[in-house]
Amino acid sequence: CIFAVFTAVAVAYAIGGPVLKLKGHYLAMATLGFGIIVYRIVLGTELVGSADGIYDVPAFPLLPGIAVSGKSSLRVMNYYVAWGFVILGMVFLLNLVRSRVGRALTSIHGAEDAAEAMGIPTARYKLNIFVVSAAFAAVAGVLLTHYNGGIGPSESSVMKSVRYLAIVAIGGMANLWGTLLMSLLLNYFSLRGYFGTFDDAVFGGILILIMLFAPDGLLRRQLFEELKGVVFPAGGEKET
Repeated sequence: CIFAVFTAVAVAYAIGGPVLKLKGHYLAMATLGFGIIVYRIVLGTELVGSADGIYDVPAFPLLPGIAVSGKSSLRVMNYYVAWGFVILGMVFLLNLVRSRVGRALTSIHGAEDAAEAMGIPTARYKLNIFVVSAAFAAVAGVLLTHYNGGIGPSESSVMKSVRYLAIVAIGGMANLWGTLLMSLLLNYFSLRGYFGTFDDAVFGGILILIMLFAPDGLLRRQLFEELKGVVFPAGGEKET
């Protein structure tokens, strides 16, 4: 696990420097391009099983008596382990958003040129958050690999990236709770087979529609603030 996280962090640092100099759609295309490169490398490398991938991966011991594995006897435990990691990740991210770093990232997201003019080191902040994202992805990948007992090149395909982008887009940019909610709902529908053979097409269609008609996401952060204002209006306390 530690090796996987450090490897992901190192790769993120290596490609993040030049790639993050791009903006907008060019940045998205560059990151997707690297994803395609990784997919093709994995697909043609015998060391990692080529098209068959890696299999017979043993259980991953987290603590005494707690391990991540695909064995039926450990599925309930794995469910709580997964939620434990989700809670830890959300606590970390919520604190990050409310910190000085989070405020700087919000400024960069709103107006990068203005943030840079105010003295915020935008390049450094973008690289750091890019690396943090890679670390989160590595931890999730480790858990998934040990749970499934293996991993194939399809996990690094372009459609996987499209799936994750669609979840973030519909959940709302800069909205952690919205992204978590939509991740649970969309993945539930997908795993239950509600989308049938059109699974990839559904996620691709969602991404296109959201980018066209609701670029801030269906569950944008402002929506939560507006609902809060309706439920708890300012100065709306009853007089006695």
